[in-house]
Amino acid sequence: MAQRISFQFITSKTFVVRRKYFSKHRKADMLRQLIRQGLTTLDNCAIAVDRGPKGSNSLVNVLFHSLYENKAQLGNRALAANQNVTVADFRGFVEEMLENHYTVVSPAQIDAGLAPGGRYLTITFDDGYFNNALALDVLNEFRVPATFFVSTDHVYQNKAFWWDGFSRELLRSGANPRTQKTAIQRLKVHTPEKIDAFLCQRFGTSVLQPIGDLDRPFTAPELRQFALNPWVHVGNHTRDHAILTNCTPDAMAKQIEDCQAALADLVGYRPLAIAYPNGNCSPAVIHAALTAGLRLGFTVAPQRPRLPLISTAQMTMGRFVFHGGQDIRRQCRLFGARFVPSHTLKNLLHSAY
Repeated sequence: MAQRISFQFITSKTFVVRRKYFSKHRKADMLRQLIRQGLTTLDNCAIAVDRGPKGSNSLVNVLFHSLYENKAQLGNRALAANQNVTVADFRGFVEEMLENHYTVVSPAQIDAGLAPGGRYLTITFDDGYFNNALALDVLNEFRVPATFFVSTDHVYQNKAFWWDGFSRELLRSGANPRTQKTAIQRLKVHTPEKIDAFLCQRFGTSVLQPIGDLDRPFTAPELRQFALNPWVHVGNHTRDHAILTNCTPDAMAKQIEDCQAALADLVGYRPLAIAYPNGNCSPAVIHAALTAGLRLGFTVAPQRPRLPLISTAQMTMGRFVFHGGQDIRRQCRLFGARFVPSHTLKNLLHSAY
């Protein structure tokens, strides 16, 4: 089973960059850079002319994954390339959104219905990294809720997230960041079982072992204690981070229900909300989530749901990705703007899900 997964650029010891493709790849990189620069210019124009009212009847959902304690920790290669968000970045984000009159809400508040005319924000973290505990000081300081979507098998098994272990092995082989990203994306078309089998066969079982507090998931006792904080809400992220559209209907239902049952045992309640791994959902996925008792679903499409929410829209809410080390004010303005060219382009790509 694992042998069927392969990449033409992987050899037994290193990655081979074929000379005949070098020129083509260089031109592609230049084109990507030009597109990024063009979109940045268009986005800046969009927020410059945006004059939406402060009470704009909007809900903005923002996605985080890992948190770094400080900038010095950004050099740690325990994690795959990510959003590079430090605690200071996170604090700056919360401050900026509160100063712009956003009210931070929990899944239960969304499900109960949001009063018209307000600006609302949902803060979400995916996966269940132990480093998410670094968010507590900010949540306590500003008295705002956040929702942490957890893949429960990682908690029970103390298993590293496969993309982190894979990235470390690729880095040891000399792969550049673009090659690492491409290789990780190629594996995402498979089920968790196939991905784990491939990685263990190729690199040994240690590839799925965390190497420190930065890349490991919560332990069960830690998650129980974490969930006792009044500003912490826990959500479903499937049993083992399965991209649900890769699964059969029975398998996707089991992934969701097993996570619901595990979280009920771990934190004392069955969550209201699910974040679909990789953002992938379909009518069958939504049906499985609703059957498991979930009432809210989050994708990674960079779009704001319209208020008031209707039941179908509640299961396909988009989220914006925040990046550390970038202009916080500009990012927050983009999240709230009525039209953003780069978001429109990304939504067109996500429509293929």
